[in-house]
Amino acid sequence: MALQGIGNSISAQDIANEFGYNFPLTGITSGTEFSLGTYRKIGFGQSDFPQVIGELSFGSIDSIGNGGSVPTSGEISFADFYSTRLQQVVNFWSAGAGGSRLIAKDRYEANGTVGVHNHVAVVGEFRPRPNDSSGTKVHIHVNQQIGSEKTREEHCALRTGSWTSSTTLQVDVGGSGRIGGAGGDGGRGSDGPGAAIEGGSGTSGLGIEYSPTTVNVATGGVITAGFGGGGGGGGAYDTDKEATRTSSGGGGGGGAGIPAGAAGGGGINAGLNGLQGNAGTVSEGGAGGAGRNNDGEAVSGAGGDGGEATRVAGVGVTGTGGEESTYQGAAGGAAGAAIRRTSGFVVNVNDSTPSGINGVQDATLVL
Repeated sequence: MALQGIGNSISAQDIANEFGYNFPLTGITSGTEFSLGTYRKIGFGQSDFPQVIGELSFGSIDSIGNGGSVPTSGEISFADFYSTRLQQVVNFWSAGAGGSRLIAKDRYEANGTVGVHNHVAVVGEFRPRPNDSSGTKVHIHVNQQIGSEKTREEHCALRTGSWTSSTTLQVDVGGSGRIGGAGGDGGRGSDGPGAAIEGGSGTSGLGIEYSPTTVNVATGGVITAGFGGGGGGGGAYDTDKEATRTSSGGGGGGGAGIPAGAAGGGGINAGLNGLQGNAGTVSEGGAGGAGRNNDGEAVSGAGGDGGEATRVAGVGVTGTGGEESTYQGAAGGAAGAAIRRTSGFVVNVNDSTPSGINGVQDATLVL
């Protein structure tokens, strides 16, 4: 629970309850032992601040970066602790801490380990994480890759989950962090005459389920939508007294995402079959597969390119044949959102680089 503001009485017990019991000579972690000056350094080993957790640097027990009110050297008093609060960091930064379709509050409550690192790191290291996050500041720190799944656009790679009222919540994406929706699969090309298949939709990156939440993206970090797959190309046919000619459409390219969209297949069972599209990658949509030209009289369309940050998913090209026949290429899939939120929630976004967030940031409904 955050400590009292100026004008209220504050005691050693209040400070110890917030930041932990810290008498370094005995290692006592509960009771009444207390040494105010010990809070100027980190833990029972008394190493100097800053304390580095992932890519976050805490300048003092109460501050990320510089500017905390609790000094790290020289004189220290009870008044330095007015309005301070415990800080905690949920671990999505260490090796093995990434994954797919994760919920930060679930990891906080599990309170286990990822390799040699705890699920939750406590700044100052004088106590384990509290049972209740109320009144504390929680950093959801991402410095690994987190992806989604190819289902509904509202499905997010990482959700904050719901937190106890009066928690101060912040999502900090480090330079190696990437939160991304899945890319949509490319659509299948038309089997000669007939309809091509639309590209699949992408899904979403970060889902905010607590208000207010601050989102910080460091240089190199990315929060991105999953992008749609390209539409399949249209087929074609021609019939005359000499022959019937057909050609099938090319497959759409897969959309960029985590995981990326798969290639759409070319149409089949035609005189000439269109080519398969190309799969997407984490950051790039795949190219659509080529259509085919059957003796200049049945010309099928290429599949659309998969979507990525700089382009929407492409529409498949229309196929043309004899008798003025045309078969439309299919539409590309829609992109998901970079950031979704529960309707009405306040989200403050700080992006260090223009390319750090790819996709819309104000979509509602989080799944």
